[in-house]
Amino acid sequence: MANMSSKEFFFAGISLSNTQNNDSSVCIIDKNKKIVLLDKLYFTSDIELFLEQNPYIKKSQIAISIPHDNALLDGKWRIHCKNYKMMDNTFEINRNDWVNRLSSRCSDIFLRLKNNGVNIYRFDINLLRQAYGLGAYYLQRTSLDCKSLQNALKIKFNFEELPDNMLPASSLEAILGAMFIYDCANNNIQPKKIFEFEGVDVLNV
Repeated sequence: MANMSSKEFFFAGISLSNTQNNDSSVCIIDKNKKIVLLDKLYFTSDIELFLEQNPYIKKSQIAISIPHDNALLDGKWRIHCKNYKMMDNTFEINRNDWVNRLSSRCSDIFLRLKNNGVNIYRFDINLLRQAYGLGAYYLQRTSLDCKSLQNALKIKFNFEELPDNMLPASSLEAILGAMFIYDCANNNIQPKKIFEFEGVDVLNV
């Protein structure tokens, strides 16, 4: 795993959606753990342009979530079948990528940035929430869950600048990702590499 010493001035968390139809969010915090940027992105080209041109990114360590692949098989299979479908020799394994549980969206962009020397990592949002004691007490990404997560970030983790009105789920997850990479870089926690996805290390506490 790459050196995670805190020579960068900023720490970026990105909550990545599995398609451009859903919003992705980016959060950047500074060395004082203050939010300096919180924004939403949709198209892959927007994400690529942001990562290559934004001045904050050039001085950041970056943590990006791995979205789940919710693609259906020929438009008729339910997502839950991915977890339970039996495999045998008569079945064409992974036809239409239907057994893929994680989305590889933008992975080529992230790998290129890594190869160019950017400190870039991936994380699983569910594992990260559990590690920080922010498990979903309500159905995940519902309004109750988002309100609970936002209050925890504001009160327990001192993001006092968060507004009273509720932020989108992707923005809250991006804040959590930024806090995670901040804690890793400042030795507040000791991250572990749990696996590698598309050439980039996936970290967790």
